Amino acid sequence: MNTGQKKAILMIADISGYTRFMLDSKTCLVHAQMIISQIMKSIIERVEMPLEITKIEGDAIFLYALNQNEDGVLENTKIRDSLITFFNAFYEKIEGIKQSNTCSCGSCKNVNSLRLKIIVHSGEVLFYKLGKFDELSGVNVIIVHRLLKNSVNRDEYILLTENARNDIKFPETMTLEEGKEEYDHLGTIKTFVWFPSLKK
Repeated sequence: MNTGQKKAILMIADISGYTRFMLDSKTCLVHAQMIISQIMKSIIERVEMPLEITKIEGDAIFLYALNQNEDGVLENTKIRDSLITFFNAFYEKIEGIKQSNTCSCGSCKNVNSLRLKIIVHSGEVLFYKLGKFDELSGVNVIIVHRLLKNSVNRDEYILLTENARNDIKFPETMTLEEGKEEYDHLGTIKTFVWFPSLKK
C-alpha cells in the first residue's frame, strides 16, 4: 500500500445483533463463533477491486477504495454494486445455515436474528505503515466508525454520508431517506439511508 494522504471511500460492513447473539449463546459459543465466521467469510469472498479490506474488527469488516483509478475516474458503479452484493451474500449464507443445520442449540436456532448494516463515508485519509501493518487514520476514519452508533431505528441498512452519496451515484429507483447525526467534536453529519426492504 502506498503511504500518504489520499481521497478514499471508507466502508464498514457490520453484523447487527452480534453482541446479543453471542450473549444468548454463552453455552454454545463454539457454534456461535462458527456461524459468525461463516457469515463474515461469505462477505469477504465477494470483495473485489477497487475495494480492499484493511481490517477485520470483531463483527465488522473495514474496507476502503481509493477515490480515483489510474484515469482519475471514480469506479462508483463497482463500489455501489458491491454494497448490494454484500447484502445478497449475507442473506444467502443465513438461509444456507438455516437449511443445512440440524442443531437445536441457541446459536443455530437464532441465526435468523442477525442482520447487516453498512456505513459508507468519503474523504481524505492518511495511509501509513506501522511495522508490518498497513493502517488508515484521520478524521474521516473516525467519522465512519462513529457512524456505527447512529439514530437509525432499524438494524439493516446502508448509511451514506453526503460525501459518499455524491461519490457513489445511486439510481433514482433506490429510495434514500435523508437524515442527520450529531456528534461531539464532529458536529452535524448529513446522511442518506437505504433500507433493503424498500428494494424493488
